[in-house]
Amino acid sequence: MRLFAIADLHLPSTRQKDMECFGWLGHPNTLAQRWDAAVTPEDGVVVAGDISWALKPAEAAQDFAWLHARPGKKILLRGNHDYWWPHSTRKLQALFEAFPSIVGCVHNSAVCCGPYVISGSRLWDFAEPPCAMHPHTHTLHPQGETMPSIPAMPDLAQMIQRETQRLKTSLDEAQKYIQANPRLIHVVASHFPPLYADGAPSPFSTLIESHSPQHCVYGHLHGPSLSSGFVGMHGGVHYVLASADAADFCPLLLESPSPAN
Repeated sequence: MRLFAIADLHLPSTRQKDMECFGWLGHPNTLAQRWDAAVTPEDGVVVAGDISWALKPAEAAQDFAWLHARPGKKILLRGNHDYWWPHSTRKLQALFEAFPSIVGCVHNSAVCCGPYVISGSRLWDFAEPPCAMHPHTHTLHPQGETMPSIPAMPDLAQMIQRETQRLKTSLDEAQKYIQANPRLIHVVASHFPPLYADGAPSPFSTLIESHSPQHCVYGHLHGPSLSSGFVGMHGGVHYVLASADAADFCPLLLESPSPAN
């Protein structure tokens, strides 16, 4: 069983959001074709947030069906644009009962899938990226679009503290699985980058690296902002930027374990 990852699907929902204005030509058909060619039903795919443009679960039903139609067992993570995401685990589980290829969601928890255990959290912007363009200056909103009323977010310090605790809860749960089965391959998923291109440690990267996962996959960055994310080895962890445009609209292969696993 291989493990793939991709983030920022930005599926259209019943709102029919068109990604062509961002240069995503043929989306999501191109993504579907490349996904179907690369992934088998026996594989796992981590989907690291910004899954659908829906504001409510009912608006995202066709996107869940699209995702279910793709090969592989999917593990989902919430992104900052996933406004449809329910606030309770029970409602989240009920939402995906009709889509059995969605095998779990990383939300204050960890998910086992074959020889892998996936942990993580959405995270948040922890600092100004070391580049001229901040990721938030390259937003995926068409000019002039009226966005829904969104509750005011806590200040940055509160957000970092909250997401750090959520991340720790998930990492600790993954560690319990690993203690029971040391052969498990640990993968961390986040939506926001836990590390920027300069490699300066963050509260998130420090915590992730203390748990020694093999990989950390994230998304959120697009277009000119792709260069602000760290890619490669840092603190013993392989960091992978998997937003759809960074991945050339095809899930990225993270692991292909030996038959013994």
